[in-house]
Amino acid sequence: MKKIIFYFFTVYSFFNAQNKLTDSLAAVLGQTTNPSERTQLLNRISDSYKTSDPNAMQKFAHEALGLAKKTNNVKEEVLAYQNLGTSGIILGNYRKALQYFDLTEKKLTNLNRADRETREILAKTFGSKGIIYSEQNDYSKALGNDFKAMNIYEDTNNEAQLSKIYNNIGVIYQSIGDKEKALHYFLKSYTLQKNIGAASLGAVCSNIGLIYLDKKLPEKAKAFFDEGLDEFRKNPSTRDLGELYNSLSQYYISKRQPEKAKEYLLKAEETFKSIDDKFGLSNTYLFLSRICFNENRLDKSTELANKSLAISKKLNLPETNVKSEELLSMIFDRKDNKEQALIHLKNYNGEKEKLLKTENAKERIKTELNFEFERQKIEQKEKTDREKMKWYFGFLMLLILLTGIFFFFRNKEREKTILLQKQLAEFQHKALHLQMNPHFVFNCLAAISSFIMQNDKEEAIKYLAKFSKLMRLTLDFSKESLITIDKEIESLKNYLELEQLRFNRKFDFEISKDPLIEDDTALPSLLLQPYIENAVIHGVVPKEGKGFIRIKFEQTKESLICEIQDNGIGIETAKKLKENSVNIHKSMAMDISRKRLETLEKLEKRK
Repeated sequence: MKKIIFYFFTVYSFFNAQNKLTDSLAAVLGQTTNPSERTQLLNRISDSYKTSDPNAMQKFAHEALGLAKKTNNVKEEVLAYQNLGTSGIILGNYRKALQYFDLTEKKLTNLNRADRETREILAKTFGSKGIIYSEQNDYSKALGNDFKAMNIYEDTNNEAQLSKIYNNIGVIYQSIGDKEKALHYFLKSYTLQKNIGAASLGAVCSNIGLIYLDKKLPEKAKAFFDEGLDEFRKNPSTRDLGELYNSLSQYYISKRQPEKAKEYLLKAEETFKSIDDKFGLSNTYLFLSRICFNENRLDKSTELANKSLAISKKLNLPETNVKSEELLSMIFDRKDNKEQALIHLKNYNGEKEKLLKTENAKERIKTELNFEFERQKIEQKEKTDREKMKWYFGFLMLLILLTGIFFFFRNKEREKTILLQKQLAEFQHKALHLQMNPHFVFNCLAAISSFIMQNDKEEAIKYLAKFSKLMRLTLDFSKESLITIDKEIESLKNYLELEQLRFNRKFDFEISKDPLIEDDTALPSLLLQPYIENAVIHGVVPKEGKGFIRIKFEQTKESLICEIQDNGIGIETAKKLKENSVNIHKSMAMDISRKRLETLEKLEKRK
């Protein structure tokens, strides 16, 4: 299992002390006799070992806890529990870590909950519990705790900690397979950390790189991995660096460079052993075992796979259990040891059933989260619509006033007027697309109903899924003036696949993009769909036999060109067929598209 990096959390010292090196803190501790100051120093020394030595972290935290209890210092007692819980996470003792964090939460009830520092300690507790539940695959509890922490950090405007909780929420979404939401939160974390120059920027770079690696974009992944390595050289973090080494190995595996992958895995093993990070080691051994298997070094592959399996069983990691058992079965099968191969195959099947339950739970959580997300969007939209209606007449009066000013100050106010026209065209265009063409929607619903009546449940589900995705994309894009070309292609592909189902595979299509076009090339949102719908409705659907639509995006020195071709009945024939049934909605869409482009030309002073 590829591991995405969680951030651990820090809190403000109750005495607002500055961070110092561990040896400096130890020197001060040796000269301090005041029990309150010694307790504080012990906690700070414990926290300083967070990224290097979890055992030392526990040692100093226990000493701080004992002294805090003797002096009845509740605040430092809470911090000691925090440090003990964090070291428990690193050492893989999740049960004990949860006990410490529960004690922290209980102790905080006796403190002033309105105090900022107390609230942020509580937020740290929620965030740490979120890490534990996520690594145990209990994603519902993990998200619940992380969102509690996020709300506190947003309220206190703590950008440093907020960037970390965004990262951890991204980890959870990645774990349940929602890569888009994961990337959204990772990039929010990345932006905040860039702004504040955070020392933990390397970890979020590693996470973003791993998402791009999963999305089959290895070069983008490598760019973030390299940035992460640079950040870890400036701000070392042993555990996170080990995870980045693991991720880099998978990049080189994807590039068919096993020796380079092995080099990074050996670095990962050394790094994880230095802090006794068992979770990281389980992945490292599994990756090394696969390389040895491919090299036909079966004894070494067996040894490494068994190491990975032993750790994953101890930490209860279902995905690693499945992959380790499967690999061991393949190893013994190649060794011609059918008995052991069969034993591990049975173990694999058993672990796979357990993992399937976990995956089903992930899907359920993902569905619940999406439902909640859509519900909030609908509520927000309804609220916005009410506000729009409330100010509608005021807006009209303002528009009349602005028009009068335009005629009076024609020369001086020309640029402002062009901007107003552009905004008005955008509003018209958004309003048009938010309606989603009722005729088209009713046709889609009729098609779904037809599939159900014919008992073709698979086609009905497929159609409904694509229809829902198109509705969401259209709603999202209608809020933006410009969108990237890849998002536009995704929307067009989804629309054409829907029309293919609707018209019983009446046509095929192909969408191509010139490799020279940059990924961040943008174009006006929802601009091309009316033209492509014309190719479908008036071109290939009336044609006898199979139709074909080709969409090409090319880049010249000055222009982005979209060329739409179809082998349908031809424009002139189509015009004759629709003389008595003009589609008014489409005429409006085409007219608005032209007006939008004309307005943009005036505003940008270029075609």
